Amino acid sequence: MKPDAILTLPAHPVPYAVLGSPINHSLSPVMQQAAFDHLGVEARYFRIDVAEEKLAAAVSHLRAVPFGGWNCTIPNKVRMYELCDRRTESAEQFRAVNTVVNDKGVLVGHNTDGVGWSRALREAFGRGPEDLRILLLGAGGAGRAIATQALAEKCPELIIANRNYSRALDLLDQLNTQFSKEPLARTAQNLRAIRWQEPELETALRETDLVVNATSAGLDPQAPVILPARLMPSNLLVFDTVYGTSCAKFRHEVETAGARWSDGLGMLLHQGAAAFSLWTEREAPLNIMREALQGAFSASRG
Repeated sequence: MKPDAILTLPAHPVPYAVLGSPINHSLSPVMQQAAFDHLGVEARYFRIDVAEEKLAAAVSHLRAVPFGGWNCTIPNKVRMYELCDRRTESAEQFRAVNTVVNDKGVLVGHNTDGVGWSRALREAFGRGPEDLRILLLGAGGAGRAIATQALAEKCPELIIANRNYSRALDLLDQLNTQFSKEPLARTAQNLRAIRWQEPELETALRETDLVVNATSAGLDPQAPVILPARLMPSNLLVFDTVYGTSCAKFRHEVETAGARWSDGLGMLLHQGAAAFSLWTEREAPLNIMREALQGAFSASRG
């Protein structure tokens, strides 16, 4: 759906959506609709294709219908933070919003990415941020949330890389300010940024247990591979926040290197379950959501 179509939707059943661009690959509608239906909540969940520069206008339409709430994905999380009327502690902590609750016309911004990622990481590899030296690729909304969650859970070392080095430095400055006091205080030895260049990446990978890809590079089939196999040691863990065919090229490189792989399907599940509970004030039916997500993912792969 394009933003102009938002105003054609009825207010009942209550509409919800995921906003991003590109968005056709998103499995959030299948997962969230299954949860609404299972609990008998009269709601409908849509995909809305909206770029960052058109987000403010789309939000105005969402208010007018009105929508009960929505999710934000790439590239809208940071801009959505700015557009909310009120932000919860999670949004302030991550400086990005992936979930909005429309509370009687007041847009309340939340961020469930951090907790969603942490729960998915433990499911995938049986280890949490407190046990892992992490190389984070990407400094946008998802990257900010993951970096903050990792440090809040006492990650022993975090290295940030972004193709635009200045954005990596901006995130580094924010984290140094946020984690300036004990017991979570950081130093240049355990929190730093590097340039996205092979020599620096190769050195960082030798000192890393886990790589987290929080970039949108996999969504562009013409983009170069995120990391080539020759740079990755075989004992590496790799968590890609992207899922589906969009991460196939990167997954091939990871598996060629002999490293362990997990995509973002588990993160999608857990952050989505947290969002559902915020909208409905009810416990999310996690198994129902998981089954719907896995079924839709299998069908999408043919």
